[in-house]
Amino acid sequence: MSVFLSIIILAIVAWKGYYAWKRGIATYRRDCREHDSLREYLLGNGASPRQARQPFVVHALQRAFRPLLAQWRLLVVLAVLIVLLVISLSVG
Repeated sequence: MSVFLSIIILAIVAWKGYYAWKRGIATYRRDCREHDSLREYLLGNGASPRQARQPFVVHALQRAFRPLLAQWRLLVVLAVLIVLLVISLSVG
């Protein structure tokens, strides 16, 4: 039973990781295409290529991981509540 649950949990984590990666890459590519003038402006004002890409990377990471963090936050709150309920029931 625990092997089956482990496989299911690993599959869910892999799917969520793939979905975050896909969302991040799509956001990065869209931002680079739509806001290329920002990159050119930064390069023209002395920024390195890495510094010119930084706003796009930051936005892509935020867009990729913000929904995942919200889901995990809810899961952690529920787990803590369940553990507290079990402890209070077992003590009394």
